Amino acid sequence: MSLVLYLTERAARPTSRKRYLWLSKSGDGWLTVVVLVSYVIANAAIQLFIVACSALAVERSLYWTIKNTTRRRRPPQAIPGMRPIIIAHDRFSLPSGHTSAAFLFITYMTHQVSPIWGLGFIWATGVGAARVGLGVHFPSDIFAGAILGSCVALAMGAVFL
Repeated sequence: MSLVLYLTERAARPTSRKRYLWLSKSGDGWLTVVVLVSYVIANAAIQLFIVACSALAVERSLYWTIKNTTRRRRPPQAIPGMRPIIIAHDRFSLPSGHTSAAFLFITYMTHQVSPIWGLGFIWATGVGAARVGLGVHFPSDIFAGAILGSCVALAMGAVFL
């Protein structure tokens, strides 16, 4: 049995489904906005906010370009009989935008603010795993998203140091 089918079967269980849905929704962007804005207000870190927004603009541009260039079909279109738990917001799967944005945020905060933010990699990985479990991504989409988000965060941090 493939990893995608295994995780999707697990997501069909009510308890797992709630966890997967929560993790996936936490990667929609609202959580990172709340946390980042709260941090910026509490620490008067305007430059951090400007660079983070610039990093997001770069990441979203690259994400959209890669996704629409590779045009990789999502698991339900590629695996006969596969039924996703949720309906994806767009048509293609590579890279995972939720995972990319989560890794962008955590990598950026870990390198620019404090290594303690590195604990957030557990959350970012969970966001990616949830997307696989919900049946809208392949594991390689998650890996590509993690690499994209992390690389953009590191590059933007190096440019603005």
